[in-house]
Amino acid sequence: MALLSGELAALLHDVSRQLRTAAHAEVNLVPLPDSERDVLRYVGRHPGIGVGVVARELRMKSSNVSAAVRNLVGRDLMVREADPNDRRIARLTLTDQAYRNLERLQRSWDTHLGAALGRLVPEDREKLESAVPALRALVRVLRDR
Repeated sequence: MALLSGELAALLHDVSRQLRTAAHAEVNLVPLPDSERDVLRYVGRHPGIGVGVVARELRMKSSNVSAAVRNLVGRDLMVREADPNDRRIARLTLTDQAYRNLERLQRSWDTHLGAALGRLVPEDREKLESAVPALRALVRVLRDR
């Protein structure tokens, strides 16, 4: 089990890094630090969420999420607004520019990964396709631990 988990972790990291590197170069975006990228993507999937919830869901310290939010607001990628019902709570949303950047990245990832998958032998492509549900389950288990 240790061999599988170690190799799987390394391979998933390598796939992610290759896609991220190729996409950032292609769409000409300044790479964000991991913490900012994670916060940006999470808020993009959950607009209107608060800092505390982001910290809990990403298993980050609130102070680190707040710093990431400050930097993202400074880069005009995120908006932080007071909750109209409780002004002590900040609600986070992405700017239009951030959504455009995420869409450009997603298209680039789709292009690069699609091209790479197209160069695989059909059997390997089918194995990867059949592994998608198991990878989704793995993400859920890791997130809910």
